[in-house]
Order: sequence, then C-alpha cells, then structure tokens
Amino acid sequence: MEKVPVKTIKKIEEDIDKNDLGKARDRLHGLISTYPNELELRRKLGDIYFALEYPSMAGRYWYLEKNKTSEMVKAYILFEKSLGNDPFKIARALKFKGDSEILIRLELDQIISPIQNKVKENLLEQPDDLLKDKLVIFGCFSIIILTILFALIGVYALLNWIF
Repeated sequence: MEKVPVKTIKKIEEDIDKNDLGKARDRLHGLISTYPNELELRRKLGDIYFALEYPSMAGRYWYLEKNKTSEMVKAYILFEKSLGNDPFKIARALKFKGDSEILIRLELDQIISPIQNKVKENLLEQPDDLLKDKLVIFGCFSIIILTILFALIGVYALLNWIF
C-alpha cells in the first residue's frame, strides 16, 4: 500500500476543525487522484460531502465502503438513483483509478441494491473503455486538424488562382 503523507492528512484535519470543508474537500480530491488505492480517503471525502449536505456525492465516495452505516446506505441509494440505476454510468462516475486487485478483494458485506455486482464488474472492465475513449478523442482531434489543413490548402489554392 502507498503511504499518504501525514502532513497533508493533518492539514485536512485542521481544515475540518476550522470548518473549512471546501479546502479539505479539494485536498482530498488531490490525494485520491495521487493515491487511488487508499479507500479510506474516499470515505473521508464522503463524510465531507455529507457534512456539506450533498448526500448524492457522499454516496459516490462511500460506494466502495465495506461496512456502511444507515446514512451511507441512504446516500448510496441517492447516488444510484441520480444516475438512473445504470451500472455503467455508476461505474464511470465512481472514477476509481486504483488497482483492480483491490476491487476483486473487496467483498461488499451488505448487498444494498441488485445492480451492485454489475457496477463492480463494470469497474473491473473499465480499462478497455478508457482505451476506446482515448481513440475517440484522437479521432476527433484528427478530424479537426484535417479540416483546418484542407481549409488552409483551399485558401492557398484560391490565392494562387487569383494572383
């Protein structure tokens, strides 16, 4: 497991004590992108979103929590409903970029919704989807560059014809 800097965790706790939840939230987002395998960071971020009264966002970050409280379950259900109970959309919204071994070992003790296992399957399959997304982006940029190139060639040909 990766080591999260203790200094940053202390800053987050100080921000929470000062009731500066926005700054703590931003710091946690940064830590989650740096240390995606640390599920404890996701739980803390869910706690902050719940304190900020965004239960759907809290449910998003509590989704991978092993033992959920009743508040977590309510937020979890709100999160799923906000995405139309679509396992693919839920998996993408979770933005879990960590090691797939963590998901394999993660046996969710509480079966809260029937789509829970489908979401886990989608999370495990997601790297293929990321490759497709990158190919689509590359294709779009290629089309834009070719369009600009053909426009420049057309302007050049027009100017040569006129002059």
